[in-house]
Amino acid sequence: MKYDENKIVIFDWGGIVESHREGEYSLFKVLTNILQTFNPKVKENEVIQGWKECSKDKNGIEIGATNDIKQIKGWYERVQEKFSFKSDFTTFQKIYHKEFAKIHFYQDVVELEHKTKERCKVGILSNLMLLDKERINAQVNLSKMDYVWLSFEMEAKKPDKKIYEMVQQECKIEPQNILFIEDTEENIKTAQSMGWNTCKAYGYEIDKIKQSIEAFLQEN
Repeated sequence: MKYDENKIVIFDWGGIVESHREGEYSLFKVLTNILQTFNPKVKENEVIQGWKECSKDKNGIEIGATNDIKQIKGWYERVQEKFSFKSDFTTFQKIYHKEFAKIHFYQDVVELEHKTKERCKVGILSNLMLLDKERINAQVNLSKMDYVWLSFEMEAKKPDKKIYEMVQQECKIEPQNILFIEDTEENIKTAQSMGWNTCKAYGYEIDKIKQSIEAFLQEN
């Protein structure tokens, strides 16, 4: 099968590889378990909003857009205060990694990513923080990707146009030759404004993702 070096398929991670689907062992359940480990009184309906509220510091710096361990520890202190528990950071990290290691992810999407590399370039573009890199690597094997764009390393997050511009600058592929597979509408809109092809899908919609890739690769 012909390889096209002038095209790239870029995959999101959360929601595409790692499940955010209700009913599966996904993000919401993991966060709830982590927080209730330290404070059993934490209410499930307060987890997601509370977690989001902790994501920015007083200067507006997002935890997913920093590689600075001091800022990461500052985020942890905000989480402690928000959910009323005490623990040392090392213990928290151990529980964090232990619980997230159980999360459901779509192996068939990972296999599709690796197989797509036989036909064109492939990349990962994901918003995540430093503590998540070990997990994404275990799921996807980042060494098999042509490009790995992680928000905390790039100090920018989707849907900020800056991160998309950085992607284009590095891969040096024309916008019309980029296909971005993503589950979040606002992230899709920025990609479309850049002239990228897009596929809004979730990881469990594997047939939709396959069809999108096939149509993209058949275009002249």
